[in-house]
Amino acid sequence: MFQSIASYGFKLPLYERVRLQIQERLSKHVWDINQPIPSESELSEEYGVSVGTVRKAIERLVEDNLLVKIQGKGTFVKQPNFSASLMKFFRYRNTQGELIEPIGVLKKVEKISAIPAINGILKLAPTDSLIYLERVRLIDGAIMLSEKIWLPYDLFNSLLDISLQDFGNLLYPFYYDRCNQLIASANEKLTFVKGYRDMYLDNPADETLLKICRIANNLEHIPVEYRESFGCTTNFHYEVNIV
Repeated sequence: MFQSIASYGFKLPLYERVRLQIQERLSKHVWDINQPIPSESELSEEYGVSVGTVRKAIERLVEDNLLVKIQGKGTFVKQPNFSASLMKFFRYRNTQGELIEPIGVLKKVEKISAIPAINGILKLAPTDSLIYLERVRLIDGAIMLSEKIWLPYDLFNSLLDISLQDFGNLLYPFYYDRCNQLIASANEKLTFVKGYRDMYLDNPADETLLKICRIANNLEHIPVEYRESFGCTTNFHYEVNIV
């Protein structure tokens, strides 16, 4: 069972070998994201190790935000929702003063030719094709955010077979279900831009917009998504909790 790890050339603790094997299965989309993974006792029997060893491996994967334990239901593949990161910068409230999250609506999905700068970010060959998406975030039907998204064509071409209305509010579960790509981490950079007019925001050309650039990585730490999100600065707030 641990043959693929033996080639590392150094001795790993048993729970680490189990952790790496489970992580490899996560990257290969072995388990349904909507169903619990096998129990600790089942994995213990499968790997031929103690339940305690499996439990320690699972705990590490929970700490790494790859799995999540739900009381009374089991352990599930974690579905990361980086939408919450946008709420650090944009805060929207309803008429009752409650914080609300914008709804995502996909406007475009298409195959495009290589873009040198984007291909470089995604560490692709200079001529590799891309999948390009445009998406907006709505509150009460009004567009608050405009997003441009680039993906490697070879990994995400199955998205072209999905109608726009079938994309949900969250894209990352789609990446996992349809393309076997689990987003495990992301880096974001915030800047202010002027002189950029967005067709969805319909902003004046001289208006300053907030631009958030995100590079999202899969379990192998390979960048698989580059995203640019634009929003009007009238909705900009920065919030961070220090504990």
